[in-house]
Amino acid sequence: MREYQEWGWDGLKDHKTGRPETSLGKNAAIIIFDLRKRFGYGACRIEEVLKKSGFTISHRQIEKLLVRNNLVLPNVKKQKPRKWVRYELPNPNDLWHTDWSFDPFTNENLSVYIDDRTRLITAYGIYKSTTIENSLALLKAGILEYGKPKGVMTDHGPTYYNNTPDRNGLLQLNTYQVSLQAMGVKHCLARVNRPQTNGKVERFFLTYKTEYLTGTFTTLKDYIDHYNNVRPHMSLGYKTPREVWKELTGR
Repeated sequence: MREYQEWGWDGLKDHKTGRPETSLGKNAAIIIFDLRKRFGYGACRIEEVLKKSGFTISHRQIEKLLVRNNLVLPNVKKQKPRKWVRYELPNPNDLWHTDWSFDPFTNENLSVYIDDRTRLITAYGIYKSTTIENSLALLKAGILEYGKPKGVMTDHGPTYYNNTPDRNGLLQLNTYQVSLQAMGVKHCLARVNRPQTNGKVERFFLTYKTEYLTGTFTTLKDYIDHYNNVRPHMSLGYKTPREVWKELTGR
């Protein structure tokens, strides 16, 4: 009642507690807007980019600024807990993930190989057709540059796996499977109807298609260079794939 007697109805209104919110300077806001518009970065990634440049601004402040300026939507619901466990092999070249995806920017088909441990894109290409030959050519190009992986994870698509039994009801190996055996590379198959098993490559496709829309990049090569060498990766402690690759391989 003391508040009411002293301030009237205004004394009964809710008041924010805790430290007052820090207002961001104009220059800080310009930099944050630029990172959002040029690269499509979210608040946490922007926070880490600024931190590397010597500026400490919390992702909460950044998110509030982006929301106020209609550059992101407020996250009103908490993320649901995952029903699967994220896995990561300990060393570079323990496992590469690969798949194909339609590329809306070229109207052709994109395939990549991505290293499980470092998230480095070890090979990529745009093709008119999703063929075994193109998948193998891309794999061999990656091996020439980064060395041979112990294993390659794919889905059960016909490019990677023969799903059609022969006359005797047996599944024979296709050319991709035979080639992996000849190279001494283990073929790891993702679980059927479980895209999370090969989720690292699926996530890359989503990230590429989202961030390429910013208009900052003119070619796929531009984007891959950015992804490997510049873009901080959350699951790598906001290091870049190239930084982690060099730390673990020395090259």
